[in-house]
Amino acid sequence: MNNFTIILPARKGSKGFPKKNRYLFDYTANQIPSNLSKHVVVTTDDEHILNRAKDYNFQIIERSEKLSKDDTSMRLVIKDVADQLNINPNHDLITLYLTYPQRTWLQVEEIYKFYKKKNARSLLCKKNLQDHPYLCFYKNGSKGRKIVKHDLYRRQEYPECFQASHYVVITKQNVLNSLDSNLYYEDTYFYHIDNDIVDVDMQKDVEKFIESSRL
Repeated sequence: MNNFTIILPARKGSKGFPKKNRYLFDYTANQIPSNLSKHVVVTTDDEHILNRAKDYNFQIIERSEKLSKDDTSMRLVIKDVADQLNINPNHDLITLYLTYPQRTWLQVEEIYKFYKKKNARSLLCKKNLQDHPYLCFYKNGSKGRKIVKHDLYRRQEYPECFQASHYVVITKQNVLNSLDSNLYYEDTYFYHIDNDIVDVDMQKDVEKFIESSRL
């Protein structure tokens, strides 16, 4: 692995699980080999995480209040890192959300190899659907309206679909402006991950993660 920067986004605010990123930071930080610490950038508005990042010898970007709001897109956060560090257009930006404490560095390496093999410029992860979108409806009072208009009733006829995941996100610096707020564009590649991987959003997800770690 070379010509890359690892971005750890670690905003202070969290509605569902207060101080979530403080709790999760070390799980991801400890997975990154110490010889790669110079490639890691932590973008945060949290002084506690800032000090933890120094302990790992990571680079730090103190995130502005404008980029620390609940509705700030991750694309803007990544772009801010690229702009502040003056990252060149063909540089790979590997973003690791802290909400995946089960993720290992070996997995990151495998996903990065897949990305390089495909000669990709953008990558997200994917997992199997729990429910097909053809079975989903918008709420309409006591009624409902199909999200996808169709007249199929046999599952075998449903098109193959998957659910996007931000387990590992990789993008070239020069495609950031082409990505939407979900870090996707038409040339994005997807790497398959297991459905049992926990994405920590609420306190109950921490309990699920702890339980899975015992297995």
